[in-house]
Amino acid sequence: MGAKWITNSWRMLWCGSKSYKAIVVTKIMNNTKNIFNKAIVEIQKLWADNKELSNFVNFPNNLILNSLRSQKAPVTDKLYNWNQNLNTNLEELHTTIRNLSPHVNWEHGYNEKVVGKDFLNKYGFFELIGPSGHFKTKEMALYVNFLDKNTYYPWHNHEAEELYFIVSGEAKFESKDQDAEILSSTKTRLHKSYQPHAITTSNQQILSFVIWKNKFENVSKMINQ
Repeated sequence: MGAKWITNSWRMLWCGSKSYKAIVVTKIMNNTKNIFNKAIVEIQKLWADNKELSNFVNFPNNLILNSLRSQKAPVTDKLYNWNQNLNTNLEELHTTIRNLSPHVNWEHGYNEKVVGKDFLNKYGFFELIGPSGHFKTKEMALYVNFLDKNTYYPWHNHEAEELYFIVSGEAKFESKDQDAEILSSTKTRLHKSYQPHAITTSNQQILSFVIWKNKFENVSKMINQ
């Protein structure tokens, strides 16, 4: 009787522990989903209020969260810990993207042999919306880019037309056949198909949305300029 009672008690404890873990995992998943959805709502509102974004490409409707595994990059913690000296007019949006940063699939897009390890330690992006994004669509792509301070992003180009929208921080943007300029929060920069461009940060890092339309298949390539 005593042994049976002990066995049943352990079984109840084990089942209770398993149920508790399931509840915790479910809560974490729901919280993560809420962060993703909050980001989409804020970006959608930004689109509605900003003519440069809405004139570049229509924001897709009925976006559904895609199941992608998260993958960190060296810049993940840098973005997540960036909660002071934001230099932004969009603090709530910055905070939402910062909170999202540990839960996304970070990429580099370049080989270390081409750009060097130091650059890869200071640069990263994730596809929030797009053909392979956390929210899947073929209508456009929205990449969230982070470039650390004192970093040079060398001359590169790509087939897709591109619009940079700065969320926080600032950097110098250079493009072929365009004057260089310093961009900060809410400023934009258009790059035509295959137009070479480069970015340099100094004493501030930069968080930006990089929006692509047309020809998503061909990736960005470094070029001599």
